[in-house]
Amino acid sequence: ARKLARDINVPGFRRGKAPYHVIVNRVGKDHLRGEAIEALIQPVYEEALAEVEPDIYAQASLDKIEDEPLTLTFTIPLTPKVDLGDYRSLRKEIDAVEISDEAVAEALEAAQERYAELEEVDRPAEEGDVVTIAGKGIVPAEEVAEAELEGDEVEETAVANTDDAESETEDEAEDTDGEAEDEEEAAAEEIVLFDTESLQIILDSDKIFPGTSFAENIVGMSPGDEKSFSFTFPDDFEEEELQGREATVELTLLQVENRLVPLLDDNLAELEGYETLDDMKEGVREDLEKAAKEQARNELMDEMVHDIREIATLVYPPAAVNEELDNRIAQFKRQVEQAEWEWDDYLKLQGTTEEKLREDFKEGAVKAVETQLVLRQFVLNEKITVTEADVDAKIDERMEGYGDNEELAAAVGEYYKQALGMDMINSEILTDKAYERMAAILSGNAPDLAELEAEEEAEEEAAAEIEAVEEAAEEAAAEMTEEMAEV
Repeated sequence: ARKLARDINVPGFRRGKAPYHVIVNRVGKDHLRGEAIEALIQPVYEEALAEVEPDIYAQASLDKIEDEPLTLTFTIPLTPKVDLGDYRSLRKEIDAVEISDEAVAEALEAAQERYAELEEVDRPAEEGDVVTIAGKGIVPAEEVAEAELEGDEVEETAVANTDDAESETEDEAEDTDGEAEDEEEAAAEEIVLFDTESLQIILDSDKIFPGTSFAENIVGMSPGDEKSFSFTFPDDFEEEELQGREATVELTLLQVENRLVPLLDDNLAELEGYETLDDMKEGVREDLEKAAKEQARNELMDEMVHDIREIATLVYPPAAVNEELDNRIAQFKRQVEQAEWEWDDYLKLQGTTEEKLREDFKEGAVKAVETQLVLRQFVLNEKITVTEADVDAKIDERMEGYGDNEELAAAVGEYYKQALGMDMINSEILTDKAYERMAAILSGNAPDLAELEAEEEAEEEAAAEIEAVEEAAEEAAAEMTEEMAEV
């Protein structure tokens, strides 16, 4: 009130001298209360922050204001607290990664397919040919929808029969409109498999609608032939909405091409960057082993993180999940816009809202937050660090992947020495080391934590000694420079 008295003119009083009740009558009690609260918010907020300052995770919010006495309630997100529990007692048998000869053979066959050439032929189509078709394939609306439609028609007719002749005419017109709407609704349940003027496919029963007779129905057709047929999707088809349903197809065969697959020999190996077929086989096996080990590593880490989450105590603010949700929504929005969709139009088309998307994404966001907390604490507990030698070795490994292209290898090396590239390298090294430690824990061969702590202390002491020596050397050099300058 005193502040307002200084700021406003009140007739009959000098500025700043008007009594309290006059100020209240002049500006209103609510306005005066608002001014008082606004003046209190900052000092009270700073006092609240001071009590928890080291543990603040995100910006606080003013959630509640109460009268008599005046109470301001702030919510301050605090730094997560993580206790991983007795994770070092977890055990699991780790299977060795083995690559079968069949897997290598499949990879070699895939390489042959990549270099296959097509030759147009004037003969009936055979299994394995590449054919070009025009036509349409659909899965009609389910019979359940049609039965519901018939029931609606009967019910509407019964209602119409209870009215007079004029009403019957109007109701019949409305029924017709209703039937049209219901028919459109039923048609909406139709699934279009393809509708094309030119579609190229490989006649392979294992790849095109696997488990059906689709490819079999085209085998034997010649260019220019037209055919109508139906087939049924198996009950275990990968797309649930198609399981057990019948499809109808009308198509014209436009072209038949024979696939000329190159021989599996040194020539193919050269196309793939190898000198000989034996080199290619060895390289393919190594690539498969690397991919299999990476997959096994990821699966093992996922399983162990899941097991640790089951026994860990994780306390974190809702702000952590909200932040993850914000990032996921923003990333998804960018993907939609990159596909040349307007965000609002996409949401309308999907019949959803951004709030609904946040609900849909929430479970994944919670898992991501808890996984990050577990991994971060695991790295801290296990004294896992990244050394300069680790970084140099990883960069060299990346550069070696570019073979004789020294210019590109050098550019890659420079990229990984920059801030963004360095973050990627550090993250990858930490992940690799975390996996190695998890595997050691699960197999019962992990190093003792006390030894790790002793090693860490020794490294810190050694680093401190080196730093002290370097500082002393710099000071000595500076003094020597000053003495020489005086001379």
